[in-house]
Amino acid sequence: MPERINRRDNIVDVAAKLFVQNGYDATSVRQIADVVGVTEAALYYHFKDGKRELLEAVIECQIPDLLNIVDECGSAETLQDFIVQFGQQMMALNPKRVEKLRWMVTEFPRMTAEERALLHHKQLAFQNRVAAALERFISDPTQARTTAAAIICLMYGYGFLFVSLDLQSVTDVDKNDIIQLLAQGMAATR
Repeated sequence: MPERINRRDNIVDVAAKLFVQNGYDATSVRQIADVVGVTEAALYYHFKDGKRELLEAVIECQIPDLLNIVDECGSAETLQDFIVQFGQQMMALNPKRVEKLRWMVTEFPRMTAEERALLHHKQLAFQNRVAAALERFISDPTQARTTAAAIICLMYGYGFLFVSLDLQSVTDVDKNDIIQLLAQGMAATR
């Protein structure tokens, strides 16, 4: 049984790398099987629906486990503390994981409605978890959901500008100062 689990994990890892490198559409099941060193039949043994099921596994396993980021902010005593901790957790993501997030954004327009729904489901689960955590500080559930969406937008925007466009290498602004400023502004409006 451990071999099956290891082979399945290996297939997901290889698929993720090839999806990032070549794009989802340009990556075939045969390419994935060849790189893993298995037959297509063996790949389909682990992933009955082929590439679409592989995409789902990549989304579940390779994209940062964003839900755990919220759990790491459990010690926050104020909304501002929560936003700072959340921002620091987002900025601490492994650069390879950030690259996979960037890939998902790039691939999104070319995905089918069903494939997009996989991403939407993951993102909504994340936003709902953030909103639930914010209800400690914001009593109105609608306001908590709106604030969660705003925080996520701000952090993703920061990440794509400073990580994806590498603005961190050409600016002398400390990323923690930006997170603090965003947290102060968000907390002041509540």
